[in-house]
Amino acid sequence: MLNFKGFVGGAVVGASSLGLAGLKLFQTKMVKEIESPKSFEETCRAIERVIPEFADEGWGFPFDKWNFYKVFESRNIEVEGIRNIMVYFICNAGLAATVINENNAMMGIMPCSWAVNEKDNGKAYIAKMNIGLMSKMFTGKIKEMMLEVEKTEKEMLRRIFS
Repeated sequence: MLNFKGFVGGAVVGASSLGLAGLKLFQTKMVKEIESPKSFEETCRAIERVIPEFADEGWGFPFDKWNFYKVFESRNIEVEGIRNIMVYFICNAGLAATVINENNAMMGIMPCSWAVNEKDNGKAYIAKMNIGLMSKMFTGKIKEMMLEVEKTEKEMLRRIFS
């Protein structure tokens, strides 16, 4: 005869382990860093050229780029392994409004930010939120909008890196 307490205990341990494994996956994949085939300066110029190409679809820069590395320099703070950081804020106000109308708290993650960084190895990378993975936590219009953002970001990155 099956021991009910043992079964329940095993199910709880199994579910907890699965939950922790899923949490670890989200933590390590929620933000991604993509190596650029271009230098830091070329990557920044490509972003500044490509994003306006999507203006007819509602995309743009709602704020000026931010030289985040200079903030550290001005405070004599060392960021290990990083030579430079430029942050770009990228937004589609129409999509953002749809998401905010569904859940006002979502404005806390807007606009999308992309950080271009140059590491000590001389390579440039774009660090950004993994919108596709994040979309899996939502349903309805928010999920639809996030998937649309992901699709557009993939095309933006393809053009930036080409």
